[in-house]
Amino acid sequence: MYCCVHLFVKKIAVDKKKMLVSLAFLFIASLLKAQPVFMEQHAMDSLQYIIALNKQDSNEVHAFYLLSRGNTLSNTSKSVEMGNKGLDLARKIKFPIGELECLEALSFSYAITSSFEKGFSTAYASMDLSKKYAPVREIFGINMMGLLYQKLGDDKEALKWAQIAYYHPNIKQADNFTQWSAMFLLAQEHERQNNLDSSKHFALETLDYSKRYFPFQEDYPMLILARVNSKLKKYDEAVSYGMQALDATKKTNEIFFANEVENELATIYFNANKPDSTKKYAGLALHNATQLKNYLVIANSSNLLSLFFEKTDPAKAYTYLKISTAAYDTVTNVEKTRQVKQLEIKEKQRVDDLHLAEKSAQDQLRFNTTAGLFLSALVISIILYRNNRNKQKVNLSLQDKNDKIERTVQELNTTQASLLVRNAENELLLKEIHHRVKNNLEVVSSLLALQSNQVQDENTREAMLEGQNRVQSIGIVHQKLYQGTNLGAIEMKDYFINLSESILDSFGAEKRVTIECAMDRIDVDIDTAVPLGLIVNELLTNTLKYAFPQGHPGKVMIKLQKQTNGALHLEVSDNGIGKSGITHGTGFGGQLVSLLTQQLSGSMREEITNGTHIYFEFKPIKAA
Repeated sequence: MYCCVHLFVKKIAVDKKKMLVSLAFLFIASLLKAQPVFMEQHAMDSLQYIIALNKQDSNEVHAFYLLSRGNTLSNTSKSVEMGNKGLDLARKIKFPIGELECLEALSFSYAITSSFEKGFSTAYASMDLSKKYAPVREIFGINMMGLLYQKLGDDKEALKWAQIAYYHPNIKQADNFTQWSAMFLLAQEHERQNNLDSSKHFALETLDYSKRYFPFQEDYPMLILARVNSKLKKYDEAVSYGMQALDATKKTNEIFFANEVENELATIYFNANKPDSTKKYAGLALHNATQLKNYLVIANSSNLLSLFFEKTDPAKAYTYLKISTAAYDTVTNVEKTRQVKQLEIKEKQRVDDLHLAEKSAQDQLRFNTTAGLFLSALVISIILYRNNRNKQKVNLSLQDKNDKIERTVQELNTTQASLLVRNAENELLLKEIHHRVKNNLEVVSSLLALQSNQVQDENTREAMLEGQNRVQSIGIVHQKLYQGTNLGAIEMKDYFINLSESILDSFGAEKRVTIECAMDRIDVDIDTAVPLGLIVNELLTNTLKYAFPQGHPGKVMIKLQKQTNGALHLEVSDNGIGKSGITHGTGFGGQLVSLLTQQLSGSMREEITNGTHIYFEFKPIKAA
């Protein structure tokens, strides 16, 4: 990810003076850039020679540190080995700056290899040490905290640490690479959380900074700008940035990053409705991702190819669909492991904080108890010796009660911690179940779509499309459950918007028919959401089929209101031709709406005035 500083040492120094000059050259160069340093073999030989002298001094610590940084990107195990040896020696000879350097090198290597527990430990230690000996270097440790949380998948925590680094009062005194890392991490996290204006601002700032100091790193902010413009539907600008990033990777030979750029270009072309370019870059991304075992790219690129061949070659489309589903399952398992690890780290940190607070409280309790006993004994000794024994008995009784209270508090804290962990695990498993159900329903929907392409009879194909839309309406419910924060309820406005877009897409009516959801935020439980979704699905399907004949444009309005007594009022209306008096279709949709209305203990009525208006009244529902 980071460009290299090529250091050249012409020969291995023999005498001490030349050796120190070589070491100073390497050390100063690394501090100027503060990056993982790529070194020529003769430079590494010089450092190995210093270590072989076994002087046990600060020069040897610097040599270990530089070898650790020099192997960060090429040989992480070697980097960790050198960093730990330098750390042990720095602590042995009481050299705090050398200890700080080795902690920084180790935290970077642990972050790259996703060794989270060790990464957090060394990052915290480097921040504590820098506050005492080198306050400006604290920002490096803050950046490492953001990078570690990003690799864990906790974007909120990553954004928090990135903001702390970027707005640190000493940021302008930090080295160029530390400043670059802070602004780049901030651009990344804003894009991940769809803060597009902020992401674009920081990405442009990072790109300008790269051009001035790190020209081989321009491709990273370019990829962020490509993603931001794609989300803003500025596809020409997105393609431009993507192509520039891809060209830049050819100069640095960053194969893994190039694969990410190919995948992003395929997605941009797909969103821009350019099938030939989508096929080209999706195929290229899939080929390279398979070799690199990049499962996220495999899942996305194969899914794009499945959609590309959906109508022209159903067998090939199904083959790509299976590849995509398998890759998504692999990614889901990895993500689940990362989330569990994240819970473990946070729980460990919380338990450590509890232990620290408990120790502080015990120390304070001991101090207060000792002071009280001393004063009591002094007063009692002055007043009357006889009462001294009785006071001592009372104090002992109080101490025993305090011990019992402390034991009870400790037991309650342990039980609470266990329940919190168990609850978090149960929520994670429930989200996984909803995710699996949603994936399975998508497979069913895709199979129906593939099968309908082979059917010649128009009525049969129409029935299969309606079945596909019903499955999709249920699938969206499960998608909202695992994506949301409340596993027991669905936010209906956002759900109806997604359902409407899906149905419009299936009928190809996005440009001539608009659907508006005129309602406030309403949360309902899943047992109510699924029937409501199916009812609205049937009504929208019927409207698109019959209300606007011969391609006429039109408008559909969906309203859902919750009355003060908890009852629901649903209205679906259109400005189409109104009731024609002719019964259309098989009648299955109407029967389904009637049965679902009865299931929700509701009633339905219809009005034909300037279009069709259908009203539903449902009895009070369970609070979500």
